[in-house]
Amino acid sequence: MSASTCVLVEMGEEDPIISVAQLVAGLIGDADGKVVKECESLLEAGKFTEVVSKIMAHGGKLFADAPEKDLEAAVLIIGGLAQRLSPADAAKCVDQLVAAALAGTDRGSLRAATLFQLYNMTTDAKARFPILKKILAYVREAKLAELVAPISHHVEDNYKSWNLDAAETRAVLSEVFSMLAETSGNPDPNSTEAKRILDLQLQFLSTFAAGDKLDAKGEEVAKAVVTAFVKATDMTFRCDLLGSPAVQALEGTKSSGALKLLTTMLTGNGVADFTAFAKSNGAVFKDLGLEEAECMGKMKLLALCALAEKSAEGEFTYAQVAEALQCGEGEVESWIVRAVGARLVEAKMDQVRGVAVVTRVNHRVFGDDQWKDLKTKLASWRENLEAVANMSAPQAIEA
Repeated sequence: MSASTCVLVEMGEEDPIISVAQLVAGLIGDADGKVVKECESLLEAGKFTEVVSKIMAHGGKLFADAPEKDLEAAVLIIGGLAQRLSPADAAKCVDQLVAAALAGTDRGSLRAATLFQLYNMTTDAKARFPILKKILAYVREAKLAELVAPISHHVEDNYKSWNLDAAETRAVLSEVFSMLAETSGNPDPNSTEAKRILDLQLQFLSTFAAGDKLDAKGEEVAKAVVTAFVKATDMTFRCDLLGSPAVQALEGTKSSGALKLLTTMLTGNGVADFTAFAKSNGAVFKDLGLEEAECMGKMKLLALCALAEKSAEGEFTYAQVAEALQCGEGEVESWIVRAVGARLVEAKMDQVRGVAVVTRVNHRVFGDDQWKDLKTKLASWRENLEAVANMSAPQAIEA
């Protein structure tokens, strides 16, 4: 029977695994039915795993030439029956299916789909994760760009429920953000793709605890995250980047320059400190693939944020901006416009008074000190509201 006419049919009381043996026999031209007879004998002896081994000896032919629906049915039959065996025997059967699926990159999408079938059918959590890792590796190797998005979303949505240790979590997240980077090419640092990769990298770094040393991959990712932060136009983050144990662990590594640059930009004394850093650390910019002039521009935006943070009355003068940014007063309004456009501040300019009135500002860092400050402000607001309520209550009674 040729590959184009092979079909799986309902065999009545016959064990479904025999129909898979018949499919394979047709694919390899076994007109005498030797494979089927051997499988029937093994099945009668209760040697199910040997039946699977006999069939999967021709797994390459099965995955290369079987009609799509027949292949999917064969995988469902073998994978489903394997779940009834002991964990060791089930793993042996599934491993043979996985190995056959991974043996070629032709029909890549179909092979990956059958791997997903096996992954979804496997009930043993410990057995599922190795299958997933092989799926991730296969999707990268076969360059199945159309599968990158769904599989990466699956990992993002579920990996926290898999009870993985730190090393396993890093391995799976690294595989996913590497795939996304490969399929998106060299995305703009402000694009949706770049921000998604960055989110995954931040989740990767979050697996490092205070005092942990970075391995080569950890150092690479921490360095990349710092670079992405500096390159991004809006520089808005959902975490305390400088407070990340992984980023702090760059100290003393070959990539320590990235930490020094980040520290200078986020906690240093503004433009003056950055200028001094740039004079003696030109190699750092080259190592990170950054332009010093662009970094200076971002430093000025951050200096403007720092000035807005310190403005007691919610406003600052043009003269204060010129001093903080070390620029002419004629450039002040353009810098405020850039900061507003980057969503770093919300402010209105009063040209008559020569001031900017700030309604919101992004803090350069938001760590423990900032949380304590916020807690104090909220407590103060609560006390004020309670005082107003207490003052209004007697008036309401009298009325």
